[in-house]
Amino acid sequence: MSIGNEPVHERAWKTTIAALTIVALAFLLALRFVGLYSHQALAVALMVGVVWAILGRGGIVWKGRLRAELHRAIHVKWDRQEFRNAIGRASFWGITTATCLWVFPRSAELLTIIAVLGALGVFRIAISFITPLQSYTPVTVVMVLAGAVMLVDLGRTVFRVPAVVEIAVPFQGEWLVAQGGSSPLQNHHLAAFNQHFAVDLVRLDNGYIYDGSGETEGNAAVYGWEQPLRSPVNGRVVVARDDVEDAEGVGTVTKATDAAGNVVVIELESGLYVVLAHLRHESLQVDTGDLVRTGDFLAQVGNSGNTTLPHLHLQVQTHVDMWHPDNRSVPFAFETDGRVPVRNDRVSGMR
Repeated sequence: MSIGNEPVHERAWKTTIAALTIVALAFLLALRFVGLYSHQALAVALMVGVVWAILGRGGIVWKGRLRAELHRAIHVKWDRQEFRNAIGRASFWGITTATCLWVFPRSAELLTIIAVLGALGVFRIAISFITPLQSYTPVTVVMVLAGAVMLVDLGRTVFRVPAVVEIAVPFQGEWLVAQGGSSPLQNHHLAAFNQHFAVDLVRLDNGYIYDGSGETEGNAAVYGWEQPLRSPVNGRVVVARDDVEDAEGVGTVTKATDAAGNVVVIELESGLYVVLAHLRHESLQVDTGDLVRTGDFLAQVGNSGNTTLPHLHLQVQTHVDMWHPDNRSVPFAFETDGRVPVRNDRVSGMR
């Protein structure tokens, strides 16, 4: 049985694929609200798109229609609807590729992956113009809308809010801002009510986050591990905790109050609080009530709490307790440049 010139089973298959595509796009954009909408999700979406495109064009080859499709794509003038569908889908993959490459962490070990993803993106854009004779316009419309949302989120990555307070850089050497900014693409903290302006920083050595020599493993293979941290402000220590064991690799906790792991909170004269979190187990050199000045040694970088690797979580907030329902983080800047740090900024520490 067929409907028009298309067998019923082919139409049912296309309808199923269209529904799955729409659900997948909705799922991708829903990640914006749970802090998982980042370069990893976009890279997965891009790779799935490439694989699916290869399988789909493989079906064209299997049916012996490749030559006809190529001839149609290159030489034959498309009707307006087909042309709009191809342009719409290609634009979605172009935006996805550009967004993924823009927000991907720019450390030396990831440059090859970035180049590969760029090549896959170009391939996916090009192959969008080799489409079956009947492509569903509603799917194209959804893809264009998803691309528009992504484009808005991409635009937000270049927006920096003004800083409320400036603090000193609390570490030595060169560090990369791994999470931070006004877009959910670059800052998973936006999904948490109390961490909007928090940043995560990782130590770099010649542009690398990890020691690739093979001589170290686990936490010790991360250049940020056990790096000394110094006070970025003058103030009074109001929280000093270092009883949480460090994880090897990804760390997870069951209590929200343990998410920051080992932590130091310093009260400023203005009534704001500076938080340094995920510190090394039993590395604190200060205690609650101590007065500290800028540059005083506090602790070491660790891998405690909810973490993916040893790094520093840094934020300025309104309440001493990070999990107080009224607590909010505020935008801060480093005194070295006066700009609120965003993802892929490089911060040079104190000498």
